[in-house]
Amino acid sequence: MRGVLGHVTSWRLSLAAVVCLTLVVDPGPAAQAAGAVMRYVHNGPESPLDRRYTYQWAILAAALERTRAAYGPYSIDTAEFMTETRQRFELARASGRLSVMYLGTTPEMERELTPIRIPVDLNLGGYSVFLIKKNRQAEFASVRSLDDLRRFSFGLGLGWLDADILRASRLKVVTGSSYNGLFEMAENARFDAFPRAAVEVLDEYALRKDAMQSLAIERELVLSYPMPMYFWFSSTAEGRRLAERAEAGMRLMLGDGSYARVFRQYQDRKIRTLDLMGRRVITIPNPFLSPDTPFADRRLWFDPRSYRAGKS
Repeated sequence: MRGVLGHVTSWRLSLAAVVCLTLVVDPGPAAQAAGAVMRYVHNGPESPLDRRYTYQWAILAAALERTRAAYGPYSIDTAEFMTETRQRFELARASGRLSVMYLGTTPEMERELTPIRIPVDLNLGGYSVFLIKKNRQAEFASVRSLDDLRRFSFGLGLGWLDADILRASRLKVVTGSSYNGLFEMAENARFDAFPRAAVEVLDEYALRKDAMQSLAIERELVLSYPMPMYFWFSSTAEGRRLAERAEAGMRLMLGDGSYARVFRQYQDRKIRTLDLMGRRVITIPNPFLSPDTPFADRRLWFDPRSYRAGKS
């Protein structure tokens, strides 16, 4: 689920009034003094069907745009596809092949890299629904507890953080080596359910439902756990400078309400179409979080109960 890949094609039009994909902003006098273009390079998509992270890069673009007067010009570029392991490697060694990564957190990563401790999707990705075989809906509809869920097996990517989280709650996990391959495994009943984040599943299903007609989005359950997904940077002077700018812009957006507006622009349809407010929620812990996880700031955590009242 967290095969952390960036893809920006589809947000060009919706965010055109804010920023373009590889935009270099024309600096004003204050920005000219700031020096060279600040270059943000993120991971490329795993395949043409991989559209999971349009929102995340739109948030980054909006945050950088908000800070151009203070920090000057910038660019956002897409690198080749890299696995999560390689992304971490490239950032840790500050190779220049990647300068920003979007990924879930562990204490080890927080020691090794520089995170912005703002869950970019407000933990909406911590709410997962299941892709299942259509003829198994009744079995899942009968689930009332975590013990009930333990009857099933769940497909996840090799090395994904979610796999360890589910295993820690004694859920059965079957791993696959590729993102696209997991959908084929689901269709071929190699496991019982493919947990997909609420931010991902509708687009993924729409792209594949004609070719994989035996699959459906399960209608009644949501599996929830805290899964803050951060922007990450190298722990070099330049990496910290890139992080400082992005965080400054994100916090400005949180303060003036524009973060919530971008969130709604990209996520409201998904939340309502999936009826996250009305599903039966089964919650499990995430034992791999740092004590620095910002639980105290409720603005940073999506809650379907408060969203029902029109809050993000």
